[in-house]
Amino acid sequence: MDEVIRNRVKAEMERQGLDMKGLSKLAGLGETYVRDALKRGRGGSLPALNKLAAALGRSLDWLLTGAETAGGEFAPEKPPRRRLDTSVDRKIVDGATEAGTTILEVDVRAGAGGGGVPVEAFVHDEQGNVYAAEGIAAEWSLPPSVVQGVLHASARHIRVFEVIGDSMEPRLFEGDRVFIDLRYTTPSPEGIFALWDGFGLVIKRLQIVMGSEPTRVRVISANSSYAPYETPLDEIRIIGRFAGRFTVN
Repeated sequence: MDEVIRNRVKAEMERQGLDMKGLSKLAGLGETYVRDALKRGRGGSLPALNKLAAALGRSLDWLLTGAETAGGEFAPEKPPRRRLDTSVDRKIVDGATEAGTTILEVDVRAGAGGGGVPVEAFVHDEQGNVYAAEGIAAEWSLPPSVVQGVLHASARHIRVFEVIGDSMEPRLFEGDRVFIDLRYTTPSPEGIFALWDGFGLVIKRLQIVMGSEPTRVRVISANSSYAPYETPLDEIRIIGRFAGRFTVN
């Protein structure tokens, strides 16, 4: 990461009272990412910088140039408006610890076509995941035989996300609800995962690029209209593995 950008991030962190681990989590990056970037100059890809800017409540243009707008207007000295919806945070954690079969659908508009998620509230769960969300979209009550026998998990390990876009067709369709198992955050074996790609939460097939160092993953859409691409593993945030879906198609 460029020294000028590192200094800009450090100054903004100090102004907002953020530490390196906290900013890494807010940005949806590995918890040592900011530390490695600031102390060792590692990282600095555009997707990762976009995550950092969003977590700081700033634009990518500001992070790269110091200007808040294309016209060169500098960012105001007043800290950006940040809001943590603690009532949603508590509902996710408390609901997940209940010994029942209620599964929470997180209102993040999971884009399967590259759609971004506006960061207006940071919502955390007990697995260390951070969502940009306004709340809980729905609560799914499923029979224990379905949760355990079909999803092969307990309700506390599952979140539901809505699929947006057509990049995973014909495997997944827009409007489908996908059940994501939070316990699986490593793409081995390869499969379908929910992840932050730097711009939003998307549903994609992930495949480790064997022999890559540092580890890279191939991000694959089911729809052939969308070309696969590769990215460093530490520059995405895997939320969990696909466990099943509900569809009306």
